[in-house]
Amino acid sequence: MKKNIQYDKYNYFCYIGVFQDKDYEPVSLILDTQTVIMLERFYYRPHKLESKVNAAITHFLVETVNKDRVPGFAMQEACWDRALGTLNLPQFKRLELAINNINSWDREKIVKHSQSNGIPYNDFVMREKVTFTETIIPHLESNPLLLGSYAIILTIHLLNYRKSKVDKFKLFREFVDFMNNKVSIFHAVEFSLAVDYFLGNSKKSDNVQSLLKFGSKDPLGAILTSCWDLFFLRFLQLSYMQNDGGILRPKLISRDDALINLAKYSSIHGLIEINQTPMPVVSYDHEDLDEDTQDFLDEIRTEIRNTMHIRSQSFLGDIEKHIARITAITRELEEEIIGLIRQK
Repeated sequence: MKKNIQYDKYNYFCYIGVFQDKDYEPVSLILDTQTVIMLERFYYRPHKLESKVNAAITHFLVETVNKDRVPGFAMQEACWDRALGTLNLPQFKRLELAINNINSWDREKIVKHSQSNGIPYNDFVMREKVTFTETIIPHLESNPLLLGSYAIILTIHLLNYRKSKVDKFKLFREFVDFMNNKVSIFHAVEFSLAVDYFLGNSKKSDNVQSLLKFGSKDPLGAILTSCWDLFFLRFLQLSYMQNDGGILRPKLISRDDALINLAKYSSIHGLIEINQTPMPVVSYDHEDLDEDTQDFLDEIRTEIRNTMHIRSQSFLGDIEKHIARITAITRELEEEIIGLIRQK
Protein backbone atom coordinates (compact mmCIF):
# COMPACT_ATOMS: atom_id res chain seq x y z
CA MET A 1 0.00 0.00 0.00
CA LYS A 2 1.25 3.48 -0.86
CA LYS A 3 2.06 5.56 2.21
CA ASN A 4 -0.47 8.23 1.26
CA ILE A 5 -3.32 5.71 1.67
CA GLN A 6 -4.09 4.62 5.25
CA TYR A 7 -7.33 2.92 6.32
CA ASP A 8 -8.68 2.88 9.86
CA LYS A 9 -8.87 -0.42 11.75
CA TYR A 10 -12.44 -0.96 10.53
CA ASN A 11 -11.40 -0.48 6.89
CA TYR A 12 -14.15 2.14 6.74
CA PHE A 13 -12.55 5.58 6.54
CA CYS A 14 -9.46 6.18 4.43
CA TYR A 15 -6.90 8.85 5.38
CA ILE A 16 -5.39 10.21 2.15
CA GLY A 17 -2.07 12.05 2.33
CA VAL A 18 -0.14 13.88 -0.37
CA PHE A 19 3.12 11.90 -0.58
CA GLN A 20 3.39 8.36 -1.91
CA ASP A 21 6.73 7.69 -0.23
CA LYS A 22 6.19 9.08 3.27
CA ASP A 23 3.49 9.40 5.89
CA TYR A 24 2.89 12.27 8.31
CA GLU A 25 0.70 13.12 11.29
CA PRO A 26 -2.08 15.49 10.16
CA VAL A 27 -3.23 18.55 12.02
CA SER A 28 -6.29 19.16 9.82
CA LEU A 29 -8.69 16.60 8.34
CA ILE A 30 -10.59 17.59 5.20
CA LEU A 31 -13.90 15.70 5.22
CA ASP A 32 -15.38 14.64 1.89
CA THR A 33 -19.14 14.64 1.32
CA GLN A 34 -19.80 10.98 2.10
CA THR A 35 -17.98 11.40 5.40
CA VAL A 36 -20.01 14.46 6.39
CA ILE A 37 -23.29 12.72 5.50
CA MET A 38 -22.37 9.71 7.65
CA LEU A 39 -21.52 12.00 10.58
CA GLU A 40 -24.94 13.64 10.24
CA ARG A 41 -26.65 10.24 10.34
CA PHE A 42 -24.61 9.33 13.40
CA TYR A 43 -25.70 12.55 15.12
CA TYR A 44 -29.43 12.18 14.57
CA ARG A 45 -29.92 8.39 14.46
CA PRO A 46 -26.88 6.41 15.65
CA HIS A 47 -29.08 3.47 16.68
CA LYS A 48 -30.26 3.07 13.07
CA LEU A 49 -26.72 2.52 11.74
CA GLU A 50 -25.26 -0.94 11.29
CA SER A 51 -23.23 -1.83 14.36
CA LYS A 52 -19.94 -1.93 12.43
CA VAL A 53 -20.68 1.49 10.88
CA ASN A 54 -21.56 2.95 14.27
CA ALA A 55 -18.34 1.52 15.70
CA ALA A 56 -16.25 2.91 12.83
CA ILE A 57 -17.70 6.41 13.13
CA THR A 58 -17.34 6.37 16.90
CA HIS A 59 -13.71 5.28 16.57
CA PHE A 60 -13.02 7.99 13.98
CA LEU A 61 -14.49 10.74 16.17
CA VAL A 62 -12.71 9.56 19.31
CA GLU A 63 -9.36 9.24 17.53
CA THR A 64 -9.65 12.69 15.90
CA VAL A 65 -11.19 14.62 18.79
CA ASN A 66 -8.14 16.92 18.92
CA LYS A 67 -7.86 17.35 15.14
CA ASP A 68 -9.15 20.25 13.07
CA ARG A 69 -11.98 18.70 11.06
CA VAL A 70 -12.75 20.74 7.92
CA PRO A 71 -16.30 20.09 6.60
CA GLY A 72 -17.13 23.28 4.69
CA PHE A 73 -16.92 22.24 1.04
CA ALA A 74 -18.50 18.86 1.78
CA MET A 75 -21.47 20.62 3.35
CA GLN A 76 -21.84 22.77 0.25
CA GLU A 77 -21.97 19.74 -2.04
CA ALA A 78 -24.29 17.80 0.26
CA CYS A 79 -26.82 20.64 0.49
CA TRP A 80 -26.76 21.98 -3.05
CA ASP A 81 -30.26 21.48 -4.42
CA ARG A 82 -30.44 21.12 -8.20
CA ALA A 83 -34.22 21.57 -8.14
CA LEU A 84 -33.81 24.97 -6.47
CA GLY A 85 -30.58 25.97 -8.23
CA THR A 86 -29.17 27.03 -4.88
CA LEU A 87 -28.37 25.70 -1.41
CA ASN A 88 -31.25 24.01 0.39
CA LEU A 89 -31.04 26.22 3.46
CA PRO A 90 -33.18 24.08 5.82
CA GLN A 91 -31.06 21.06 4.92
CA PHE A 92 -27.87 23.07 5.40
CA LYS A 93 -29.11 24.27 8.81
CA ARG A 94 -29.76 20.70 9.94
CA LEU A 95 -26.37 19.48 8.71
CA GLU A 96 -24.51 22.45 10.16
CA LEU A 97 -26.09 21.88 13.58
CA ALA A 98 -25.01 18.23 13.58
CA ILE A 99 -21.42 18.87 12.47
CA ASN A 100 -20.86 21.83 14.80
CA ASN A 101 -22.15 19.94 17.83
CA ILE A 102 -20.17 16.81 17.04
CA ASN A 103 -17.01 18.91 16.77
CA SER A 104 -17.60 20.20 20.31
CA TRP A 105 -17.87 16.76 21.94
CA ASP A 106 -15.20 15.11 24.05
CA ARG A 107 -14.45 11.38 23.94
CA GLU A 108 -16.90 10.50 26.70
CA LYS A 109 -19.76 12.35 24.98
CA ILE A 110 -18.99 10.67 21.64
CA VAL A 111 -19.10 7.16 23.13
CA LYS A 112 -22.25 7.90 25.13
CA HIS A 113 -24.00 9.30 22.06
CA SER A 114 -23.07 6.24 19.97
CA GLN A 115 -25.15 4.11 22.37
CA SER A 116 -28.16 6.45 22.36
CA ASN A 117 -31.21 7.01 20.16
CA GLY A 118 -29.74 10.20 18.80
CA ILE A 119 -30.88 13.81 18.94
CA PRO A 120 -34.34 14.68 17.56
CA TYR A 121 -34.72 17.36 14.90
CA ASN A 122 -38.25 18.67 14.57
CA ASP A 123 -37.96 21.22 11.74
CA PHE A 124 -39.23 19.86 8.42
CA VAL A 125 -36.68 19.55 5.61
CA MET A 126 -37.84 18.80 2.08
CA ARG A 127 -35.73 18.09 -0.98
CA GLU A 128 -37.08 17.27 -4.41
CA LYS A 129 -35.24 14.45 -6.17
CA VAL A 130 -33.85 15.45 -9.57
CA THR A 131 -33.62 12.62 -12.09
CA PHE A 132 -32.30 14.67 -15.03
CA THR A 133 -30.22 17.84 -14.78
CA GLU A 134 -30.45 20.44 -17.55
CA THR A 135 -27.52 22.59 -16.43
CA ILE A 136 -24.98 22.90 -13.64
CA ILE A 137 -24.15 26.55 -14.38
CA PRO A 138 -25.90 27.93 -11.23
CA HIS A 139 -23.81 25.59 -9.08
CA LEU A 140 -20.62 26.71 -10.84
CA GLU A 141 -21.53 30.33 -10.16
CA SER A 142 -21.72 29.49 -6.45
CA ASN A 143 -18.33 27.75 -6.56
CA PRO A 144 -16.21 28.89 -9.56
CA LEU A 145 -13.40 26.60 -8.39
CA LEU A 146 -15.33 23.75 -10.06
CA LEU A 147 -15.63 25.46 -13.45
CA GLY A 148 -12.42 24.31 -15.12
CA SER A 149 -12.79 20.75 -13.90
CA TYR A 150 -16.40 20.57 -15.02
CA ALA A 151 -15.58 21.80 -18.54
CA ILE A 152 -12.71 19.33 -18.87
CA ILE A 153 -14.70 16.33 -17.64
CA LEU A 154 -17.60 17.26 -19.92
CA THR A 155 -15.10 17.07 -22.77
CA ILE A 156 -13.86 13.64 -21.65
CA HIS A 157 -17.47 12.42 -21.63
CA LEU A 158 -18.08 13.76 -25.12
CA LEU A 159 -14.88 12.19 -26.46
CA ASN A 160 -15.92 8.91 -24.87
CA TYR A 161 -18.78 8.66 -27.37
CA ARG A 162 -16.15 8.34 -30.12
CA LYS A 163 -13.60 6.22 -28.27
CA SER A 164 -14.31 3.02 -30.18
CA LYS A 165 -14.27 4.78 -33.57
CA VAL A 166 -11.28 7.15 -33.43
CA ASP A 167 -7.54 6.48 -33.04
CA LYS A 168 -6.59 6.89 -29.36
CA PHE A 169 -3.76 9.31 -30.11
CA LYS A 170 -6.02 11.54 -32.21
CA LEU A 171 -8.69 11.52 -29.52
CA PHE A 172 -6.21 12.40 -26.79
CA ARG A 173 -4.77 15.16 -28.98
CA GLU A 174 -8.28 16.69 -29.19
CA PHE A 175 -8.48 16.59 -25.41
CA VAL A 176 -5.12 18.34 -24.96
CA ASP A 177 -6.00 21.00 -27.54
CA PHE A 178 -9.21 21.72 -25.67
CA MET A 179 -7.33 22.29 -22.40
CA ASN A 180 -4.44 24.22 -23.89
CA ASN A 181 -6.15 26.29 -26.55
CA LYS A 182 -9.87 26.54 -25.92
CA VAL A 183 -10.10 27.01 -22.15
CA SER A 184 -6.38 27.52 -21.34
CA ILE A 185 -6.73 25.45 -18.17
CA PHE A 186 -4.46 22.59 -17.18
CA HIS A 187 -5.66 20.41 -14.31
CA ALA A 188 -3.21 17.63 -13.50
CA VAL A 189 -5.83 15.33 -11.98
CA GLU A 190 -8.13 15.51 -14.99
CA PHE A 191 -5.16 15.14 -17.35
CA SER A 192 -4.18 11.98 -15.49
CA LEU A 193 -7.69 10.59 -15.84
CA ALA A 194 -7.64 11.21 -19.58
CA VAL A 195 -4.26 9.46 -19.88
CA ASP A 196 -5.54 6.46 -17.97
CA TYR A 197 -8.81 6.26 -19.88
CA PHE A 198 -7.70 6.91 -23.45
CA LEU A 199 -4.10 5.64 -23.34
CA GLY A 200 -3.81 3.38 -20.27
CA ASN A 201 -4.41 -0.26 -19.49
CA SER A 202 -7.80 -1.81 -18.77
CA LYS A 203 -7.36 -1.61 -14.97
CA LYS A 204 -6.71 2.14 -15.10
CA SER A 205 -9.52 2.62 -17.62
CA ASP A 206 -11.99 0.79 -15.39
CA ASN A 207 -11.09 3.03 -12.45
CA VAL A 208 -11.74 6.13 -14.54
CA GLN A 209 -15.11 4.74 -15.61
CA SER A 210 -15.99 4.25 -11.95
CA LEU A 211 -14.91 7.78 -11.03
CA LEU A 212 -16.45 9.62 -14.00
CA LYS A 213 -19.65 7.54 -14.15
CA PHE A 214 -19.98 7.09 -17.91
CA GLY A 215 -23.42 6.00 -19.09
CA SER A 216 -25.39 7.72 -16.32
CA LYS A 217 -29.03 8.55 -17.10
CA ASP A 218 -28.31 11.98 -15.56
CA PRO A 219 -24.89 12.77 -17.11
CA LEU A 220 -24.56 16.36 -15.89
CA GLY A 221 -25.43 15.38 -12.33
CA ALA A 222 -22.94 12.51 -12.48
CA ILE A 223 -20.22 14.76 -13.90
CA LEU A 224 -20.76 17.31 -11.13
CA THR A 225 -20.33 14.55 -8.53
CA SER A 226 -17.09 13.51 -10.24
CA CYS A 227 -15.87 17.12 -10.22
CA TRP A 228 -16.42 17.34 -6.48
CA ASP A 229 -14.44 14.12 -5.93
CA LEU A 230 -11.52 15.54 -7.89
CA PHE A 231 -11.93 18.91 -6.19
CA PHE A 232 -11.33 17.33 -2.78
CA LEU A 233 -8.09 15.74 -3.98
CA ARG A 234 -6.91 19.03 -5.50
CA PHE A 235 -7.98 20.97 -2.40
CA LEU A 236 -5.96 18.56 -0.25
CA GLN A 237 -2.83 19.12 -2.35
CA LEU A 238 -3.18 22.90 -2.48
CA SER A 239 -3.97 23.14 1.23
CA TYR A 240 -0.88 21.15 2.17
CA MET A 241 1.42 23.40 0.16
CA GLN A 242 -0.21 26.77 0.89
CA ASN A 243 -1.57 26.45 4.47
CA ASP A 244 -4.58 28.57 3.48
CA GLY A 245 -7.30 29.25 6.02
CA GLY A 246 -5.37 27.70 8.87
CA ILE A 247 -5.45 24.22 7.32
CA LEU A 248 -2.19 22.59 8.43
CA ARG A 249 -0.63 19.30 7.29
CA PRO A 250 -4.01 18.04 6.08
CA LYS A 251 -5.25 14.62 5.12
CA LEU A 252 -8.45 13.91 3.23
CA ILE A 253 -11.01 11.57 4.81
CA SER A 254 -12.96 9.59 2.24
CA ARG A 255 -14.85 6.37 1.56
CA ASP A 256 -14.98 6.81 -2.22
CA ASP A 257 -13.15 3.81 -3.73
CA ALA A 258 -12.57 5.44 -7.12
CA LEU A 259 -11.14 8.59 -5.53
CA ILE A 260 -8.94 6.52 -3.23
CA ASN A 261 -7.63 4.50 -6.19
CA LEU A 262 -6.84 7.70 -8.07
CA ALA A 263 -5.01 9.11 -5.05
CA LYS A 264 -2.75 6.04 -5.02
CA TYR A 265 -1.15 7.28 -8.24
CA SER A 266 -0.90 10.94 -7.19
CA SER A 267 1.95 12.60 -5.31
CA ILE A 268 3.21 16.12 -4.63
CA HIS A 269 6.84 16.73 -5.58
CA GLY A 270 7.27 20.46 -5.10
CA LEU A 271 5.89 23.96 -5.51
CA ILE A 272 6.14 26.55 -8.28
CA GLU A 273 4.75 30.06 -8.53
CA ILE A 274 2.56 31.16 -11.44
CA ASN A 275 1.29 34.75 -11.55
CA GLN A 276 2.31 35.10 -7.89
CA THR A 277 0.15 32.07 -7.02
CA PRO A 278 1.89 29.02 -5.51
CA MET A 279 0.92 25.79 -7.28
CA PRO A 280 1.92 22.23 -6.33
CA VAL A 281 3.89 20.10 -8.77
CA VAL A 282 1.91 16.87 -8.94
CA SER A 283 3.04 13.68 -10.65
CA TYR A 284 1.08 10.56 -11.58
CA ASP A 285 2.16 6.97 -12.00
CA HIS A 286 1.16 5.95 -15.53
CA GLU A 287 2.46 2.40 -15.49
CA ASP A 288 2.37 -0.27 -18.23
CA LEU A 289 2.24 2.13 -21.20
CA ASP A 290 3.79 0.72 -24.38
CA GLU A 291 6.78 2.50 -25.91
CA ASP A 292 4.82 4.30 -28.65
CA THR A 293 2.27 5.57 -26.13
CA GLN A 294 4.98 6.68 -23.72
CA ASP A 295 6.81 8.58 -26.49
CA PHE A 296 3.56 10.26 -27.50
CA LEU A 297 2.81 11.21 -23.89
CA ASP A 298 6.33 12.59 -23.40
CA GLU A 299 5.79 14.90 -26.39
CA ILE A 300 2.46 16.06 -24.94
CA ARG A 301 4.03 16.76 -21.55
CA THR A 302 6.78 18.79 -23.19
CA GLU A 303 4.16 20.78 -25.08
CA ILE A 304 2.20 21.43 -21.90
CA ARG A 305 5.30 22.65 -20.07
CA ASN A 306 6.26 24.91 -22.99
CA THR A 307 2.80 26.50 -23.15
CA MET A 308 2.43 27.04 -19.39
CA HIS A 309 3.38 30.71 -19.70
CA ILE A 310 0.83 31.28 -22.47
CA ARG A 311 -1.94 29.70 -20.39
CA SER A 312 -1.02 31.77 -17.35
CA GLN A 313 -0.98 34.98 -19.41
CA SER A 314 -4.49 34.30 -20.69
CA PHE A 315 -5.83 34.76 -17.16
CA LEU A 316 -4.21 38.12 -16.51
CA GLY A 317 -6.53 41.09 -16.56
CA ASP A 318 -10.32 40.84 -16.33
CA ILE A 319 -10.81 37.49 -14.57
CA GLU A 320 -14.61 37.87 -14.64
CA LYS A 321 -14.45 38.10 -18.42
CA HIS A 322 -12.44 34.88 -18.62
CA ILE A 323 -14.86 33.10 -16.29
CA ALA A 324 -17.76 34.24 -18.47
CA ARG A 325 -15.99 32.95 -21.60
CA ILE A 326 -15.33 29.53 -20.07
CA THR A 327 -18.87 29.41 -18.67
CA ALA A 328 -20.24 30.00 -22.19
CA ILE A 329 -18.05 27.19 -23.56
CA THR A 330 -19.24 24.96 -20.75
CA ARG A 331 -22.88 25.65 -21.51
CA GLU A 332 -22.29 24.66 -25.15
CA LEU A 333 -20.76 21.38 -23.96
CA GLU A 334 -23.75 20.74 -21.70
CA GLU A 335 -26.15 21.24 -24.59
CA GLU A 336 -24.11 18.92 -26.78
CA ILE A 337 -24.09 16.09 -24.26
CA ILE A 338 -27.82 16.51 -23.53
CA GLY A 339 -28.47 16.38 -27.28
CA LEU A 340 -26.60 13.08 -27.53
CA ILE A 341 -28.58 11.61 -24.64
CA ARG A 342 -31.90 12.60 -26.19
CA GLN A 343 -30.93 11.00 -29.50
CA LYS A 344 -30.79 7.58 -27.86
